[in-house]
Amino acid sequence: MLGRFQELQSYDFGDAKTLVFAGGGNRCWWQAGVVRQLLDRGWRLPGQLIGTSAGAAVAASFLVQGDEAALEACQRLFAGNPRIVDWSGLTRFKLKFAHQRVYPAWIDAFINAKTFDALRRSSSRLMVGLTRPARLLGTSGSVVAGTLAYLVDRYLWNSIHPRLPAWMGLRKDFMVLNDCADLESAQALLIAAASAPPIMSARPVGGAHAIDGGYTDNAPIPLQTDAERSSTLVLLTRHYPGFPPLFQWAGRTYWQPSRRIPVSTWDCTPRATVRDAYDLGTHDAASLLAK
Repeated sequence: MLGRFQELQSYDFGDAKTLVFAGGGNRCWWQAGVVRQLLDRGWRLPGQLIGTSAGAAVAASFLVQGDEAALEACQRLFAGNPRIVDWSGLTRFKLKFAHQRVYPAWIDAFINAKTFDALRRSSSRLMVGLTRPARLLGTSGSVVAGTLAYLVDRYLWNSIHPRLPAWMGLRKDFMVLNDCADLESAQALLIAAASAPPIMSARPVGGAHAIDGGYTDNAPIPLQTDAERSSTLVLLTRHYPGFPPLFQWAGRTYWQPSRRIPVSTWDCTPRATVRDAYDLGTHDAASLLAK
């Protein structure tokens, strides 16, 4: 359970030295809307960013061309994709998910040969959270275990940082995007951090296979000192009913959406309401800053 927390009525964003982007697929556009509002009001990204899944990609967009370019690319790709699943291979037990094509194309739209040098030179360092499969379960077994752990933590324990995946042998890992030696490695890292088989296959990165960081923690964070925790701001993408938008818990500050983000997590068709998710982020940030 979430346990004891302290509601915050205001927050000095200048105190944030670490900014964490939770995963959540299309829900991560809420984070983009929030950060855009802060940047437009003179705030600067802290030197340390941490993200996983689509949250890591959204964070990366702010280090290069910006969130608007990434959002436009997302909407363009979704507009040209009529369905999530290609059922033509069902008789051969081979389903094709559009994400296997759309997600890499989206990453390439803003992390590419034109922007890679800017990424490497950025004053903000982005640590990308990955899940390494449990040694005894393998990749497939780890996906099943991680999915079950997610359901238990989400609907039974209501956890922000679950412990069950680690008990099952799944391991967190972190790699710094800015330190990637070449463009291909940077793109592979962001794609691996969002790989949720069978929708997106596990990928080798850093010498071993990796899957979506959300299998171990929706907002993975490395071990921190008390001082590091007190200067960490976590942007969640799930709405936890009964808890305020801004609160302190376990030494960190957390900011959650004011309501359930109005977008399907996995939809990558023209029906996806990613702009609505983005707009809720700008609205929530404007409301908080007005206080």
